[in-house]
Amino acid sequence: MKYIYIIIVASLILALGKVEAANIRIDTQLERQDQSCVPIGKSAAMSAVARHTNERVLSASLNMNRKPPVYRVKVLSSSGRVRHLLVNACNGRVIG
Repeated sequence: MKYIYIIIVASLILALGKVEAANIRIDTQLERQDQSCVPIGKSAAMSAVARHTNERVLSASLNMNRKPPVYRVKVLSSSGRVRHLLVNACNGRVIG
C-alpha cells in the first residue's frame, strides 16, 4: 500500500511539472507576440512597393494600430488609377 501511495504522489508531481512547463511555454509565446517591432522607414516601404510594381509611388503613411504595423502606400497606375498597397512595417514585405 505504501508503494502505491508513493507512485501516485510521484505521478502527480510529474504531471504538475508538465503543466507548469506548458504554462511557461505558452507565456513566452504570448510575450513574443506582444513584442513590437522597430518599423522600417517610410522611404524603405515606398522603395519596396516601387520594386514590387511598375507604378509611380505617391506617398506612404504608417499605421501602428494594426498588428503587425503597416505602411499604407499610395501608388498611381499607368492608367491613372490611384490605389493603395500595404507594406509590413516590421519586415518590409508588400502585403497587397
